[in-house]
Parts: sequence; C-alpha cells; structure tokens
Amino acid sequence: MALRDWLERVLIHGESVQTEAPVFHSDPVILPLLESAYLRHAANVAGVRLPFQKNVAQDAARVLAEACWAQSSASEFTPTPPWQREPASAAEHLTADLLYRFLPGVLKRAKARDRESALCVFLEELLCKWPLSGVLADLDGAPALPPDFDGHAGLQMLYAERLLANPRAGWVPRAGTAYEWVERVFQDSGKPIPQERPLE
Repeated sequence: MALRDWLERVLIHGESVQTEAPVFHSDPVILPLLESAYLRHAANVAGVRLPFQKNVAQDAARVLAEACWAQSSASEFTPTPPWQREPASAAEHLTADLLYRFLPGVLKRAKARDRESALCVFLEELLCKWPLSGVLADLDGAPALPPDFDGHAGLQMLYAERLLANPRAGWVPRAGTAYEWVERVFQDSGKPIPQERPLE
C-alpha cells in the first residue's frame, strides 16, 4: 500500500493496514493531506487557533507508520534519536496529536506481545514527552512535561476530558489552570479526581 493511501486510511478511518515496511519519500500529496486533516482536528479544540506545524506532522507520520509496522510485523524497531525531542509549543502538541493519538493503541498491542521490547520502551518514553496524546495510554508514573500546553485553555480542557476517560493519579496536573480544568471536568462528571495512594 502506498504511503499516501496508508496515511489517508489512518486519518479517515483510524486504522493501519500495511503490507510492507513504510518507505518515506517526497510525495507532494502527503503534506496537504496532513494539513487538511489537522484543520479538521484543530476545529474541535476550543480557544485560540493553533497553526499547523508541517515538520512535526511529517515526523509524527513517520513515527506512527514505522511503529505500526514494527508492531504488526514483529520486526525489530530502532528509533531515530531526533524523534525523541520534546514539543516546543502548544501548536506542536496539537499537530503531533493528529497522529500520536493513535500510538496508545499501538503500545497496548505491542505490550501484549512483549512489554520489554524496544518498541514499547520507545513509545512509552515518547508518549510521556507528548502528554496530550500520552494521557490516552495506560502509562505508570507521570508525564515528562507538565500538561499546561503554554496556557492554551482548549488543550487543557481536551487533556482534562481525556484524563477523565482514562484516569491516572500521576497524570493529574499539579497546579495552575491545567489543574483547574481537571477540577471542572471531573466535577461536572460527578467523578473524583484520582489521587496518589499513600505509601504504606
């Protein structure tokens, strides 16, 4: 399956179908496809509109494609160091989330096969560095970065809603407006905010 067709199926149907290892090359259709999907994705986020970050989107597409292939083919996964970088802005968080929101599902399936695999280790580290997407995964501990998203209220609200659906005490923001959004979302749902258990 051509990379463009794979990407379109992921973005429209949320499913990955690959018959061979992904090969990234210059394709004039991929970037507009990513940007169009991002505009739809961003339209569901309240607050100040965040611009599309093309380099982040392309890197995230590569990560997702190669992670999906490694998971489905059980092939060896060797991550490229630049993919380990941290987000530098709220816009980068949301742009990456267009594709990284699918990684928790990849991680879940990879863990069922081998929790100690290089793919699992990589995905856990990456998702902790991108908490908007990482909050969707069943990860212990806490995100590597505070989920304040440069004070962007829409992303903080989205994070709180995702935390409500997948509550884990370590992923509750410690303070600030991000915590206030969690308070509001959990209160509206009638559910308690998850708390760390005291050590016995």
